[in-house]
Amino acid sequence: MQSTSATTSLPLPFSLPFSFYPITNYLPTIPLPKFLIKAENPDIRLPEDLLDFVWFAIGWAILHVVLLKYVFEPLARYLVPPPNAPTKADPKVADAIEGCSSSTTSKSAPKIRARKGANGISAAHPHKKTSRELARLPPVDDRTKFSLSAWKLVTYGASTVTGLYIILAEDWMLRPGTYWEQVGQPGRMSDLVKFYYKLGFSSYLYQFVTIFFEPKQRDFPVMVTHHLVTLILMFLSYMWPYYRVGCAILLLHDCSDPIMEAAKMALYSGKTRAADALFAAFAAVFIWTRNWIFPVYVIRSCYDWTFQDNASLLTPASAAVAFLLLLEAFHLYWASLILKMAKKAILDKGVSDDTRNH
Repeated sequence: MQSTSATTSLPLPFSLPFSFYPITNYLPTIPLPKFLIKAENPDIRLPEDLLDFVWFAIGWAILHVVLLKYVFEPLARYLVPPPNAPTKADPKVADAIEGCSSSTTSKSAPKIRARKGANGISAAHPHKKTSRELARLPPVDDRTKFSLSAWKLVTYGASTVTGLYIILAEDWMLRPGTYWEQVGQPGRMSDLVKFYYKLGFSSYLYQFVTIFFEPKQRDFPVMVTHHLVTLILMFLSYMWPYYRVGCAILLLHDCSDPIMEAAKMALYSGKTRAADALFAAFAAVFIWTRNWIFPVYVIRSCYDWTFQDNASLLTPASAAVAFLLLLEAFHLYWASLILKMAKKAILDKGVSDDTRNH
């Protein structure tokens, strides 16, 4: 028996002018493919809702520039030792954390720094870099990396906090069995859910652009594909509308990342014990959410819904399930790197290079 109770018990803590878009009066109607609106979502407004994704992404870009100049860089100068200053960072912890980082490349912490300074411009045994190595080299300045991690902490943190608020505000978030109740009926998608989607989608959209300007590692194609697949799945789940499962996927993907970025910030500022504890917490949360909850509850729920009537494999919904399985393959790949780096750090063997660069 389907539930008829209201989906929202807590209101959006602030209001946004979602319906105030005078520019849309001058825009033509957006034609959409039939498969995209096969289960028409009566709660979305076109083109207003699609434009929101763009406006929010522009907002992220502006916020990034402002915070970088007036908050992150001054904070980095205050907390992170300058180049050639003595470092207190534990090589094992540094290597494990930077080995799992998407912003570190080529040589891991012990080799980049050569243990001569926090920012270690010179290496213990310098050698001529190949063009491929030079293309992957990031700024070795820890202050730059601190600022990058601080920004990612803000983006992932904002998304995670909003997702956790939805757990309190919506009565279905922790119950995968209710993700498919009354799909497509009007009045089901609250403004809070819309805000969460626009916040998360625009964040990934902005990251998808900026990732091409960040240092590249061996897993760069995996990261690009991951972001692209995530954007496709979020957009489809918003339009169809499978927004309940979409919210769950977004929260599970984002909740471990703030811990990782905090661990890197602690590392760069020389807080070794804090970095060690945060890295352990990140590894546990990542594996629990992405390698257990995501496949066992979310993907299983999507699979059961898609193929409940022996549906054909060649449908948009089955393609979405395939994308979810692809995401889980990426999660298993990253989990193997996390466990490998953690094991080497625990066994005190050190790591000569970032695992993803081999």
